[in-house]
Amino acid sequence: MDNHEELRSAICELYAVFGEYPRPSKIKYCVCGCTKPEEISALLAAPLPDLPFDSLANYSFKAMTTQGSVNDFKYFLPRLLEGITQETYRYNPEILFGKLPCGKWLTWDDKEIAAVRGYLIALWRSGLCLYPLQVHFPAFFEIGSILGSLANTGDRLDPYLLIWDETTSLEADQHLIQFVTLYGSEFSNGKALSSGYWETIEQPDVLRRWILKPETLERIKRSKHLLLKDGYEHLFGPALEILHAESSVLNQRS
Repeated sequence: MDNHEELRSAICELYAVFGEYPRPSKIKYCVCGCTKPEEISALLAAPLPDLPFDSLANYSFKAMTTQGSVNDFKYFLPRLLEGITQETYRYNPEILFGKLPCGKWLTWDDKEIAAVRGYLIALWRSGLCLYPLQVHFPAFFEIGSILGSLANTGDRLDPYLLIWDETTSLEADQHLIQFVTLYGSEFSNGKALSSGYWETIEQPDVLRRWILKPETLERIKRSKHLLLKDGYEHLFGPALEILHAESSVLNQRS
């Protein structure tokens, strides 16, 4: 099974596991005017697989805060996680994935946790082997947006970073060079990644240790010929110097 088949299989598993939750007869929502009744009625007008992904965007932003319950979210979850792999998304993808800890997914039934985690792993494996990412996954700008989405689920990052270590494809190396170019300078002066949605989660230190380890730096060195002239290439050299300097400091402390 290749990575793309793994992702399709994982999405099918989401539908099978969360298919136990019936279509809601109604969805409670805030009556302050931030939600239009017709937006809610549209969510209930068709079978789940037939719902246009874009029609779920407003719900995905407000799920379990001003719209619906955890069980409602579980009902819509397969379509949400399927759609974000296929279409553009009105918001940053970290918002959707951040709804999982809002629903306390790590306390759900074991089969539900396994289905979600299986999807997250399959999404990550598939993303690592597709470059440029946004051509294949329009909702994700680059690999950092998938990684940030995974981090926002509240799941441990270590297994995903290990998968990156073990994925030796050209595309995975291209992602690494692009990631260093865009974010490497943020690891200066003992700092961890804090841009975007990283400042609200606890995993940046895990990422910092990973990107500063000698094996990762050696891989970056071997792959630097993959740097594209895309208008950001001038950021790569200074970013790599910062990573080497920070790695030396870290190794001296340990």
